[in-house]
Amino acid sequence: MNCDNEEIDISITIGNSHNWNIIIPGKTYYFNVKRNIQIIELLELFYENFKDEELLEIKRYSLFTKKMIKLNDDDTLDLLFNNYSRLDIIDKDISIFYAMIV
Repeated sequence: MNCDNEEIDISITIGNSHNWNIIIPGKTYYFNVKRNIQIIELLELFYENFKDEELLEIKRYSLFTKKMIKLNDDDTLDLLFNNYSRLDIIDKDISIFYAMIV
């Protein structure tokens, strides 16, 4: 069964910050996206939550999995989920991502 177009709930949490006056660590953003969305498309959705100085700063961040594996812009989320069902994705906490500056 092909689940590429299935929608899933994911979250992106700010993992760290060089300047707490601009970006506050720990804040979480929630999205409902298709499993086959590219990371660059997900980042564009994420960027919609920021403006001005915050937006310039957050664009310096990269996305990481919960296991701290860096995601490449042209990767798709479905590569991470393999053949997992929605419940497996939730149970394994693999729908949680971190935006971090390194």
